[in-house]
Amino acid sequence: MDQIMAIAGGTWRRVLRMRVVYFLILCVWVLIASALNYDVLSLQHHEQFMIDISLLLNTVAAILVAISLTFEIPRELREGVASTLLAKPLGRSSYLIGKLLGTIVIGMVITGLIGLGFFVIFKLGVNKPLVNSMILSHLFVMASVVPMCGIALFFSVIMPELLAPIATFVVIWLASSYSYAFSGASILYGGILPDLDLYNLRAAAIYSSTIAWEHFLLVFLWGVVFCCFATSLSSLIFGSRDLK
Repeated sequence: MDQIMAIAGGTWRRVLRMRVVYFLILCVWVLIASALNYDVLSLQHHEQFMIDISLLLNTVAAILVAISLTFEIPRELREGVASTLLAKPLGRSSYLIGKLLGTIVIGMVITGLIGLGFFVIFKLGVNKPLVNSMILSHLFVMASVVPMCGIALFFSVIMPELLAPIATFVVIWLASSYSYAFSGASILYGGILPDLDLYNLRAAAIYSSTIAWEHFLLVFLWGVVFCCFATSLSSLIFGSRDLK
């Protein structure tokens, strides 16, 4: 466990110490706050516009963090860094789990900061109390990092560095389109890919619909189970590879 946490800690500390990360988060906050200037153009729907922008940009940030894992592992394999680590009493599964946990922490921190910035901007700019659906919708975006990182981990193991991010993006897009894409093959589609559309509550947040906390807990648990499955499958494949 100490080895896993050492790899995870090295992963998230390296990224979260980069100033450019916080500069990009600041840019996202500015874009969210800019929605306040569209009260006339949006026919006084700027509040809904602000919520939509916040959730959209937060989702994009979560996807980019997950895709970064598909660059990290192939790069370390190509440069021989992973081989050096795996030559120690570490284990390939521990290496993958550490990278996965480190990336999940990065995603949680970044999406959490974006959500926190939205709450402050909304409270100060609109001067209205936050409703339950706004809070939960941003928590859902944070929770979506878990299954998306599981998908990224799987493709980072089975595909080369150039193809892994493309495959990850395509699968995340398809999994996020579960409710309206490929309806004719819903059984096959739902059995192979996770339903990331469960994490999309933008409409509920915009129109202040009621969302139960139990629903969030169930979806979060489902995402953790899927991530564990993807990690186990990735570990089996990774264990049979010849590392140079």
